[in-house]
Amino acid sequence: MDQFILQAVLLYIAMCFCPLQSQDNSLFPPTFLNVSKDLGLQQLLLEWDVGDEAYNSEREMVFNIQINQTGATDLVWNVNYTTTLNKSNRPIQWMWVSKAPLECMLFAVRIRSLVISENVPVSETWSHWTESKEVKGMDIEDSKAYLFPSHDIVVEKGSNITFCCIGKKGERIQYLMFGTQNYLASTSHRRMVFTVENVPLSKPGGIAVLCNNVYPPGTIVFVTRPPGDPKDLSCETEDMVTLNCAWQPGSEDNLAGNHSIKFILSDMSKGKINCLPHFPKNTCSFKIGTQTTYNLTLTARNDLGEKYTNLVFDVAHRVHPVTPSDLSVSESNSSAIELRWKVKHKLELLCQIECRHPDGKVELHNSTSHSTETYHITSGLQPYTRYSFRVRCGADRHFWKWSEWSESKTGWTKESAPSGHLDVWRSISPGLDSCNVTLFWKPLPSFHANGEIRTYEIFYERLGERSMPEEVPASNNSTMIFLNNCSYTINVLAKNSVNSSSPSAIVISAASENDHMWEINTSASKDDTINNTETGIYISWKPQGHFDGYIIDWCNHPRAKPCDFQWKKFGQNQSSALIISDAFTPGVKYTFGVYGAQGNRASLLEKKARYLKELEPPSFPELHIVTATSQLLKITWDYDHNESLPGFIRGYNVHVKAKHGNCTFKGSEQLVIPDSSVICKYTIEDPAKKTLTVKQPGPSKEYWLEVLAFSTIPPNITDTFIKGTAVHLRKVTIPPDGSWVFQLLLLLMVVPLMLIICICFCRSDRVRNCCCPKIPYPTVTPFKVLQLYPRTLSAASDLTPNNIIVEEHKSQPWSGEEKHYLSQDLPVEMPAVETFAFQNVTYFTEDANRYQNLQLQGAERQKPRLVPASYKPLECLIFTSNLASLNYLSQMDVPFAGVKQGSRASLDPAPCPEYKPQQAIGSESSTPDTSEETTETLW
Repeated sequence: MDQFILQAVLLYIAMCFCPLQSQDNSLFPPTFLNVSKDLGLQQLLLEWDVGDEAYNSEREMVFNIQINQTGATDLVWNVNYTTTLNKSNRPIQWMWVSKAPLECMLFAVRIRSLVISENVPVSETWSHWTESKEVKGMDIEDSKAYLFPSHDIVVEKGSNITFCCIGKKGERIQYLMFGTQNYLASTSHRRMVFTVENVPLSKPGGIAVLCNNVYPPGTIVFVTRPPGDPKDLSCETEDMVTLNCAWQPGSEDNLAGNHSIKFILSDMSKGKINCLPHFPKNTCSFKIGTQTTYNLTLTARNDLGEKYTNLVFDVAHRVHPVTPSDLSVSESNSSAIELRWKVKHKLELLCQIECRHPDGKVELHNSTSHSTETYHITSGLQPYTRYSFRVRCGADRHFWKWSEWSESKTGWTKESAPSGHLDVWRSISPGLDSCNVTLFWKPLPSFHANGEIRTYEIFYERLGERSMPEEVPASNNSTMIFLNNCSYTINVLAKNSVNSSSPSAIVISAASENDHMWEINTSASKDDTINNTETGIYISWKPQGHFDGYIIDWCNHPRAKPCDFQWKKFGQNQSSALIISDAFTPGVKYTFGVYGAQGNRASLLEKKARYLKELEPPSFPELHIVTATSQLLKITWDYDHNESLPGFIRGYNVHVKAKHGNCTFKGSEQLVIPDSSVICKYTIEDPAKKTLTVKQPGPSKEYWLEVLAFSTIPPNITDTFIKGTAVHLRKVTIPPDGSWVFQLLLLLMVVPLMLIICICFCRSDRVRNCCCPKIPYPTVTPFKVLQLYPRTLSAASDLTPNNIIVEEHKSQPWSGEEKHYLSQDLPVEMPAVETFAFQNVTYFTEDANRYQNLQLQGAERQKPRLVPASYKPLECLIFTSNLASLNYLSQMDVPFAGVKQGSRASLDPAPCPEYKPQQAIGSESSTPDTSEETTETLW
């Protein structure tokens, strides 16, 4: 029983052990792990093996590799390496490149394996880890300090570099210096690792790396690029003896010495290196043998890699001759020059001659050469002209490229007689009996001097009579001649050392034909300069069919003497031109004369004043105040329209501003300025009008006025005018209005007068009878003629006013006892009087007109001299003593102021009584009515 139990236990153990042994045999764990390091390449090389059965079955396996540092505590790398096992890759190898220097620390490596099977999950079929294999660093030494990498290194631009600093025992690493940049340690330990990222290109000497407390000082890092593909590889020969090759680097090399890019040129067809790296950079030369075809390879190499380029060619197709030398030039005649030059090698060459004309035109001529010295004649040249020559050559057969140009040489052709005609024009100043002609000339485009012009000859002839030639020095292009009123033909010739040119003629008409004074057309509109350019003035004219062409003349500098007189000719069909001159200046007035040409004659059509660009006038008109009252403000101004103005004056702007308040003049343009006040603006577009009248400006105000002239654009109001500080501003004050005084006086006179008129109108009849009594119109009726001799007159008071008594003095004396009826102061002796009496029949009767023309004969000698005066009664009438006749005298019209001059004393008239109305008498009665008024008769 016990034996049975023991066998069962053993059988169970065997059954359990066999699957485990079978499972272990299917894992194939790694064995014989070996780890070595390559410090130059900073690599770890791993080698291991597995069981023979795995190789025989060529199983595919995965190996999990772990690399730890610092005593297998820090995992720095974990990778799966998959491979198919066979006897050709036994033992299994794998390399790992360390980012940190291998000398810096200890590294530990271990491996486990996995057989790839579809029936077994991956996580359950890994083998056991092998024992860790350690690779020790330099940190185990205590007596020295280290910096790794410890030697100079070359890296590519943009790389990341790891440095390891190891101090002596007890020392601490604090920083790493990479060039001029410091990298501080995060913690202070004896061993520190620093990583510099994205390193830039270094200088040719590299970048120095230092750790503190480290000796020797440090490491040099060279940062560069891999070499690029070489470019433009070319090989050529100049003498078929030496082959010269050149190329361009594919990339820029920033390093020098052993770390720079090296170029190696080799002949692949011969397996021969023709140029080694010590040759001059980017060039290589070697001798040509019997071989004519080459297959060259150019290699560019540095510490980071190498690049290649190839070139296959035939030497005969790569001939590049040497630059020709000893070029000489000699004249042949007036149209040809001979050239000579040399070449270094005797080859079949095609040479090219460049002939440069004075105007810059270039002509090329070809010539072949089979020797070292060649000559060539260049023909078809202009007389007495300076030419420049140079030569280059190339292979006549299998042309490859031209040589460099030789040194330039210049030469002159010989002189010949001038060809073509001169362009002749004139300026005429008419005189009283003659005219002054200034003659101008210049070469036409077809004119060629063909030599040095020595003089100009001028002939002028009248009616076939040719004058003696007048010579003008070659330095002049004008001369002045004086002609009489006849027409002349003037000829101008240019003369050099060989001969003279053909004459150029111009006809000057008789002075009578130039008597017409042409006015300059200065009428200008705003578009006068619209067709002008930056250096050109547009001129137009009305064409006329009988002219062959037109001529325009002007002065480039009209304000200078001489004025640089210019002219230009145009065809028959032209009616406008753009006159271009660099001398034209904005703001300067130019006068253009337009002439019609017919043969050699020219007639002035018109003159025009134009500007290249009109500018505004710089000066201000002179302002005058003519009238300044409350009813009228009148101003005038003066402005001189002289030649110095920078533009045509097209009008004036008048600005008016009230010192206080706003300007409200009627008829003006009112502008609101920034301070909200109003300014009056008048725009006068007639430049001839220089006056302005403003009605009703208003009393007791002060105004600021300015007048601005303008050419193209009316000027704006300036700040100086608004502030009242403008120099040209004129101030005017309107005096107070005195009309209120006149109105007050008028009121004081009119009111009482109206009151009086009203009162008088109410009592019109009484006032009329009082002020203007009705005066009867007297009529005279003769009633009796009495001879009163001698008779003493009665007193004047006894007479009635409707009787008139006329007395005629006789020659006999009066007695002293007799008295005159008019005065008590009459002299003692009075002459005898012949008295006539007339009776006033009626006043204003129908028969009154019958007596108006009655003429009474009263005396024989003379009529009385009467003086008209205001009305007086008949009682006051005094008559002279000697009356020839007597007419009726109205009581209103006949006063008497005294007596005759012959009396011995002046008599004062007696005082007149007050007027008493007279009673009218009817026409039927010849005597007055005694019942109404008593009439006394004097005896």
